[in-house]
Amino acid sequence: MHCRWIVVAVTLMFVGCAHSKRTPESELPRYEHVFQKPLSEALATTRQLLEEQGHTFEETEDPNQLVTQWKGPDKNASRADTHTRYLVTGIVLSPRQSVVRIFRMTQQAAGNDVEWHNQWWKVSAARAEHYANPFVQRVNLGDDSAETKRLSMLRGAQHGVRDLELEKALTLRLESAPSVEVISGNVVQEKRPTAVRDPEFYLDRWQEEASAQGPCTTSVRGLEELLHPGLTLLIGEQLGSREAPEVVGHAVCQAGQTGLAVVLGLSIPASEQARVDAYLASPGAPADQDTLLEGRFWSRPYQDGRSSRAILDLIDRARALRAAGQRVTVVAYDTDVLRGSERDAAQAQVWTERRAQKPNEVHIVLAGNTHTRTEKGTEWDKDFTPMAHLLKDKRSLVVLEMSYAQGTRWGCDLNREGKLACGIVGATPAPRVAATAGLSPYVKLLEAPANEGFQGLLYVGELTPSMPAILGLREAPPPSSMPAAPPPTMKPPIF
Repeated sequence: MHCRWIVVAVTLMFVGCAHSKRTPESELPRYEHVFQKPLSEALATTRQLLEEQGHTFEETEDPNQLVTQWKGPDKNASRADTHTRYLVTGIVLSPRQSVVRIFRMTQQAAGNDVEWHNQWWKVSAARAEHYANPFVQRVNLGDDSAETKRLSMLRGAQHGVRDLELEKALTLRLESAPSVEVISGNVVQEKRPTAVRDPEFYLDRWQEEASAQGPCTTSVRGLEELLHPGLTLLIGEQLGSREAPEVVGHAVCQAGQTGLAVVLGLSIPASEQARVDAYLASPGAPADQDTLLEGRFWSRPYQDGRSSRAILDLIDRARALRAAGQRVTVVAYDTDVLRGSERDAAQAQVWTERRAQKPNEVHIVLAGNTHTRTEKGTEWDKDFTPMAHLLKDKRSLVVLEMSYAQGTRWGCDLNREGKLACGIVGATPAPRVAATAGLSPYVKLLEAPANEGFQGLLYVGELTPSMPAILGLREAPPPSSMPAAPPPTMKPPIF
């Protein structure tokens, strides 16, 4: 009998441990996330996030810290009240790299209602304490009164933990915004001298012999079910990654392998079309690459990711597919003289007219994900009409949003002073497009279209930056409005 009770007690003890509340230590991050942002910008966004939640700030001597004022309980609180404040600590790793840690501090006042025999005195004391500020009230520790003991308890019962949910919200706000695209317009640039480049600069696909397995090295799972004559496949991306153009290249090859005529649409101004056509008809040798890169689009002062080395490689891959016998061509469908809805209307017109002329072509169009929304309006312009909205009534339109794992990319952004800065930026996916790294590319159709209108996801993997094509294989320079960063000599500090 005694043995049975011992077994039951031990079992209950283990069950209790298995369901015990997680400690604050278990909530610590396994690693620190490094923002590809100056600390001043990251802290400014953190301040904005906390202000939206109703917090106000105290003055701090350290410019790398933020401290909110204590936020008291609501008016219905009892004498067991909880006050909250936030401490934000920033760490500078380089001029454009920073770490932000957000701590939620709580101060608890544990009331002992048994001490109050008179109910009216209890109500009066609770009301007085609620409207007082116990954090600035002086406490005479020599006084033996119950109220003095209570204030002393209140001042000592502080607790702080990392607020990982708020840090996650900060990361999404800083790193999941749509890509900024820079339109050069009619800016006149001086003619550049003939480029003299090292052999390592050039793509070397032109030297490769045809593979016995054919040109398609990787298949995109789920794409085959979508392929048919007349398909228009819009793919919304975050600009400046290696992975998105690479996976789109796999999709173009897979579609061309079926014998269908495939058109690859790239967000390049139509003024570059003649150079693109000439390159597609060339062997792709270094001299041919130099001629293609002489176009103004590739040497804009601000490179936003549409003229990356990965895009250059995608054009070169289309050239190789044509040489292998596939019916593939490239259309530069963008404009560098129009803005906003007018620009998207011109983009949509390119595809509407081409579909009317060649109804059986397969169009695979890569664009920034702002242009592939089928719903009108954005956060910054409620009247904005995207390209995809103007095409959504066309038959056989499928819109896919890029699905990816957290990483980095090349892009442009406006800093706190409103100046444009281009460089390596963080890329954190929103939950609806987030995925695990290390998987092969695939298409996943949704049961119902998302709010933005896309019908499925195209998984590309963990993002890594693809620098402007004119930089070749060199390391990425600092943003144009930022000073050069010293070489990193330390790893990000961990908590």
